[in-house]
Amino acid sequence: MKYIYTAILCLSFAVTFAQPINDNCADAIEIGEVTDLEFSNIDATIDGPFHPDSPCPGSGDADSLYHDIWYLYTPSFTGNCIWTLCGTADFDSKIAVYLPGSPCPPLDSNLLDCNEDGGSCSLGTSEILFAVTQGENYLLRLAGFGETSPGFEGMGTFTVKEFVPIIANDFCADAIALSLGEGQEVNTIGATTDGPDHPNDSGCFGFGDISVMSDVWYTFIPNFTGTVEWSTCDMVSFDSRMAVYGPNAECPVVDGDLYECNDDGSGCGSYTSKLIFDVISGNEYLMRLGGYFGETGTGTFDLLTTEPPIAPDNDLCGEAQQINLIEPGGTDVINGTTINASYDSGNFSFPQCLSNQSGGEFAEVWYSFNSLGNEMIEILFSGVTTDAQFFIDIWNDCGSGPVDSLLVESSCFFAEVAGKLLVDTIGPLPAVASDYIMRVVTRVTSDLPGDFFFQLNADITSSSKIPESFNDIQFAPNPVHDQITLSLDVPVNTDFQVSIFDITGKLRSQFDQMHAPAGNSRHNLNVSILESGLFLMTVASEKGAYTMRFVKN
Repeated sequence: MKYIYTAILCLSFAVTFAQPINDNCADAIEIGEVTDLEFSNIDATIDGPFHPDSPCPGSGDADSLYHDIWYLYTPSFTGNCIWTLCGTADFDSKIAVYLPGSPCPPLDSNLLDCNEDGGSCSLGTSEILFAVTQGENYLLRLAGFGETSPGFEGMGTFTVKEFVPIIANDFCADAIALSLGEGQEVNTIGATTDGPDHPNDSGCFGFGDISVMSDVWYTFIPNFTGTVEWSTCDMVSFDSRMAVYGPNAECPVVDGDLYECNDDGSGCGSYTSKLIFDVISGNEYLMRLGGYFGETGTGTFDLLTTEPPIAPDNDLCGEAQQINLIEPGGTDVINGTTINASYDSGNFSFPQCLSNQSGGEFAEVWYSFNSLGNEMIEILFSGVTTDAQFFIDIWNDCGSGPVDSLLVESSCFFAEVAGKLLVDTIGPLPAVASDYIMRVVTRVTSDLPGDFFFQLNADITSSSKIPESFNDIQFAPNPVHDQITLSLDVPVNTDFQVSIFDITGKLRSQFDQMHAPAGNSRHNLNVSILESGLFLMTVASEKGAYTMRFVKN
């Protein structure tokens, strides 16, 4: 009796953990159109290829499909087919369709399309829409998502059937022609996702969703050349997204056809959208409206002509406004704005003090300054526009990006209340006159851009202290006409360099490879080439620098 019981247990174990009969591509189950077909991929192995350039989002090993099972689908119609597990499986699924005539197992290049998370489907279940030809054979691969092995597995049902859209402009090919006007009705409830993903756009397609899901389509051919505003701002019941393709793109559009896009419009509530783009008379623009992660709803939108926004003069890092340090207690301020400012979505660097760096749209402006050898610079900053918010960070230059926060611990600041003065300190900086870039940025996804003012306060006469390689540094006369006499007292023989900057921080003259013997020495510097004005002179050795101010007559 004991042996019989053991045998029964072994048999039960074997049945419970047996691999599915369609675990291998060669054993794919043949199907036509089916409704609520039961399946299980529990204990299935991986039989298919990785897809490193897959249109489905993923990272690491997430471009694979784990625990895959296979079906061979032969449609009884020519048209659009929907394969859906949406809400009918108990695990995070991932599905793929392969081109007719694909070998078994297929190659990466045989992939027709795939899907990980279908619109607003629960539990990360999947849904895919693809074009089919009657009588052709399509390999269907049903698997689990996973960042790394082993991935997800489970049970459920799926449906494969002809897709008949319930919304007239659900497909790009059926885009509705638009004219200018206010209050144009839109309904995305029941819409599928027809357009491409945009994995390389960090601006409009962030926060874990690289598409415009549950999309509907429009076409606009203007009879004028100018600028238009397309807006659902506070006019729809869902978290909307917009994309424009062209000019003169053809359906189905691809990632490279993207012309402009918007996720969350500046000043718009409930994550609704607003997009301004230029048009040329007679060109066609395909317009795609959908939701974040498949949100759907109803409402209206406006398509109106508008004046093109005028960006601030310092909208680009390469056009940074040059500013001066101000003596503490000075009354001069720098006025600026992020209104109508743009940003480089493809190469955007998130401010290091911004907590959520998963996406968003921004407006940024730029300033350049010279530290004049100050190791600590006081920043005073205040917003002016009500509800506007700003991040301020310090960059080495336009190419290398923000300073290393491990070296310059205080280099990113947040100003969130208009009228409340932010007072903080930039530093520590090297004790040598150095050029820096200051960026002021608003995250327009969630906050308003606006006007602001600020000061950078520091000692513009000299650096904080004389470096240890010098006992004393003096110069005369001041004001100077043609020649400066520099008096040095050094404890040991010292090599040094003298650099002269104008008040904007631009290098105007330099005296290299100078040498001071131990003790007191004098050195004559010819400055006759300088025009009249205020200048800064930096004396630097390998152990530090000292900056002094002089007037040239």
